[in-house]
Amino acid sequence: MASPLRVAFAGPVEDLYTQGQEKFDAGDFGEAAKLWADAVHAIDEGPDSATRQTIMNLALDAYLRAYNGDKDRVHIDAAAALLQEYETLLEGSGVELSEEIRAEKTKIEEILAKITEEEEAAAKAAEEEAARKAAEEEAARKAAEEANAKPEKPGNGLLIGGAVLAGLGAGGIGLAVGGAVGGIAATVDYENAEPGSTEEADAEKRGNTMNALAITGGIIAPLFLGAGIALIVIGIKKNKAAANNKTALVPVVSPNYAGMSFTTRF
Repeated sequence: MASPLRVAFAGPVEDLYTQGQEKFDAGDFGEAAKLWADAVHAIDEGPDSATRQTIMNLALDAYLRAYNGDKDRVHIDAAAALLQEYETLLEGSGVELSEEIRAEKTKIEEILAKITEEEEAAAKAAEEEAARKAAEEEAARKAAEEANAKPEKPGNGLLIGGAVLAGLGAGGIGLAVGGAVGGIAATVDYENAEPGSTEEADAEKRGNTMNALAITGGIIAPLFLGAGIALIVIGIKKNKAAANNKTALVPVVSPNYAGMSFTTRF
C-alpha cells in the first residue's frame, strides 16, 4: 500500500494524489494509476523534483498492479508512455532514474517484450491457419471440379470412323441393289428389242453396266459395313471403360505423412 505523501503545497497535485490513494486503497489500481499520472503532469517543478519522482514511482507501481490483475495491455502502454515522458524531461538535466523507477522500468520492458512475442506468435499462427484453410478450400474446389468434369471418351474417334465406314457400306448395299434392279430391267428390254436393233445394243450395254455396279456394291457393302460396325463396337467399349474408371481424392494420414491422395478404380 502506498504511504501518504506530504507535498510542500496544496492544490491539484495534492488533490489528485489523495484521490489516487483512495482508489489504491479500494483496490482500483487502474484508476489510482491514472490519477497519479495526472498528478505527475500537474507538477511544475524542475527535473529534480522529489515529489514528481515519488508520485511517478507510485503511478508505475499501480499500473503494474492493474496489469497483473486483468492482463489488459492498456495499463502497460500507459505506464510506458508516462515513463517515456519522464525520461524525456530528465534528458540533459543530469538527474538519473531512481533505483525504484529503474526497477519498475525493467518490469515494464519485460512485460512489453513478452506481449510483443505473444502477439507475433498469434499473428503467425493466424497466417498459417488462413493458409491451411485456403489450401483446403483450393483442394476441395479442384476435387469438385474433377468430380463434376465430364469423363473422357477415348472411343469417340473410333465411333466417328466406324460411322463413316458403315455409311460407305450402306452405300455399297444401295449400289448392289440398284445395280441388280437395273440389270433386271435391262434384261427385259434386251429380250423385247428387235434382234440387231439399236434398242437391243443399248439394253445389252446398260445391262453390263448394271451388273458391274451390282458386283461392286456386293463386294464393298460387307467389307465397309463390317469394318464400320467393328469400330463402333470397340468405341462403345472404350467409352464405357472410361466411364467406369473412378478417381477420388482421399485424405491420407501416417506417422510420417499427412495429406491427400488420388485413388483410382477400374
